[in-house]
Order: sequence, then structure tokens, then C-alpha cells
Amino acid sequence: MPLPKKCCGARTNRWVVAAAIATVSAGAKLSRVIEPGVRVDNVVLTANTPALRLSPATPGPHPIALLAHGATGSKENCFRFGEALAAAGFQCYSVDLAGHGESPQPCSFWHVDGKWRWATNILLKPREVERALGSVDVFIGHSMGSGAGEWSVNEDRFRPKLFIGVGVPVELGEHGPPLLVLAGLFDEIYRPAELRAQTNTKVVISPWSDHILEPFDPVLVNAAVKAACATVGKPVPAAPSAWRWRFAGLLLGIAGALVLMFRLPELHPRLARTRRWIVPAVLLIAIILTMGTWIGVTPQWRRIPPQLVLLVVIWLALAGLSRLRMPRWSLAVVTGILALGCLALRIAYPANMFLFAMLMNTLAISTLLLLPSTLVGRIATRGGSRRDGDVAMAIFASYVIGQFMPMFY
Repeated sequence: MPLPKKCCGARTNRWVVAAAIATVSAGAKLSRVIEPGVRVDNVVLTANTPALRLSPATPGPHPIALLAHGATGSKENCFRFGEALAAAGFQCYSVDLAGHGESPQPCSFWHVDGKWRWATNILLKPREVERALGSVDVFIGHSMGSGAGEWSVNEDRFRPKLFIGVGVPVELGEHGPPLLVLAGLFDEIYRPAELRAQTNTKVVISPWSDHILEPFDPVLVNAAVKAACATVGKPVPAAPSAWRWRFAGLLLGIAGALVLMFRLPELHPRLARTRRWIVPAVLLIAIILTMGTWIGVTPQWRRIPPQLVLLVVIWLALAGLSRLRMPRWSLAVVTGILALGCLALRIAYPANMFLFAMLMNTLAISTLLLLPSTLVGRIATRGGSRRDGDVAMAIFASYVIGQFMPMFY
């Protein structure tokens, strides 16, 4: 006697869910593949500087590389540079700057002569870390991290053998260390022509990345390794390839999560009634499992309060859009317009560039993260209600935005 169609459909759905869970698990496994001969440890430098230590498995001593991320980033953002340098024989330390990542210090501004300046606890970090390590052979800073290193060279006697700035022009003065500037062709903050105008350094422009993607660009990573090896007299090894497995793991994990977001609520009526929680939770778990190693999305206790505040603010904004009969993506449009406004202010008032650049970065990241959040809301609305979609979008957006938002006084 043949089974009813409803029973066959339920059985098929269970198999699809099981296959999707296996896909997410495989993606999580691949995302933790690291270049052979490289060891990764979480350490604390000085009293309050969390860092990733990426080191060769071979006995030392090894030349030291210090890596600093950009605004709204974390130590994991420089993982590609650190991994490639460690494979080339460098002991690498990628640090969390104040207000970012796992740093217990908040980020602050200070106001001098009518201008907003860098937070002192960010500016002093490279020199402070160098004192803890003994000496630094190669410094790599992306965006804000490069600015902190530049200040430390010019004002605090920080003297690495090679300074690599990623995504920003750098001025180290007559007595500064040798300089290399790396950037993507589509950098939104500093155009390639502006970077090429520097006469005191070699400039490498990759055709594959913008400002956010520069720390992961293999062209820029390979250029940094080549220059670092030349500085300390090491042979240049073959280009790392483990990042391809991690990227494949990310694709697998997200693909499996998307299937689960559609299918998991259909397994049982009780699950269907909680789709507003299940849909964002599934995607967040997949992202944490597949991106935690090299992006930095692992949950942190100190970020929960701002994430809860963001949850309420975003949900209220979405409720207002619902009453106005406006689509959810309108929220991303608003933050995008505000980011462009900060860009215009940065150009019009260069004296306060840091303040406007920090705000622009935060709003730009929020815009980018609100776009997939809109998709999360749409999936939760399927088979549910507009309110289900709003809650799901607010949960997802508040977590990911709060994870990258700098922590201020």
C-alpha cells in the first residue's frame, strides 16, 4: 500500500534537513584548515592586548611581524597576512586594537585645537606591543591600523625594518623605515591614483579588491610576503593555498544554512511557529562556525549589551517601516545615505577625517550587513507573517552589526 503524499513529503524533508546539517558540518570542518606548518594560538600581549599568534612549527628564533587591523575590524581580519608570513618563517602577532574585537579597552576620541584626533590607546599600541615583544621586523597595518603604526613611527620611535600600509597613504618622514603600500583597485576611501602619487615608496595595486576585502586579497598578501622575506633575507615560499579550503567551507556552510532556513521550520508545526527565532539562529550558527577563524564573529560577552540595544532599535525601525508600508531594505538605504554623507564630510573637513572615517566605516559596514539581514527577514516571512520577518531581521542584524561596531566610552 503506497504511503500518503504528505508522509512522503515529510520523509523527504527530513532527508533534506539531514543533508543540509551535514553540509554545514563539512563547511565548518573546511573553514578550520590552516596552512601546513603553521600553528595558531590565542595570547595576550601586555596587560590588555588580545592577539593571535601565528608561528612556524619549526624551532626559532624567527623574525617578528606585528599586524594591526582597520576600523570595525579585529585581529582575525589579518589572519591571511599572518598565516602567509608564518608559513614563510615569521612569528606573527595580530592584535585587537582598543574598542575592537576582544579588547577590554574602549575606544575614545580626544579633541585638540578644534580637531578630533585618534584615541590615545589606539595610537600607542604598536610601540607598546614592540616593547613586550622585544623588536618588530615587519609591521603590517590595514587602514586605521596603518595610521596607528604611522603615528608610532613619527611620534613614538617605533622602528620596524619594514612598514607595510594597506589601503592608506603613509608618511614616515626622512628617518622612517622602508615603506610598501598595498591597496585594491576599487578602494572607496583612497583612490589608487592618490596612492600612486606617493614618491617615497613602492605601491602595489590589486585588481580584485576594495577597502574591506584588502586584508584577504591573495595578490596583496603575496606582495607583503615577498617584501618581508627580502627584508630579512629569507627565500620566498610557494603562495599559501589553505585559504581556498576555508572559502569553500564558507560557501558550503552558507548553502547548507540557507536550505535549513527554508526546510527546518517545516519539520513540525511547533517549529513553524518559532520560525522568527529559528531562521536567524541557523544562519548565525553557520557564520560563526565557518568565519570565526578568519573574520572574527565568535560571540563575546561584552558585546551582548550593545547587541541587545541594537536589537530593540532595529526592531522599532522595522515596525515603523511596516506601519508606513515601506520595504525592509529601506533601512539599508538610509544607512547607506548616511555613510555617503560621512564620506562627503570627510572630504569637506579633512581636519576631522578620523571622526568622519570611523562613522563612515561603521555605517558602511551596517549597510552591507543589513542587506543579507533583509534576506533573512524575507525567508522568515515565507510561511509566517511580516512580524516574523521583522523579528528575524532584527536578531540577525543586531548580532552581526554589534559584533563589528567599535566600543566607545
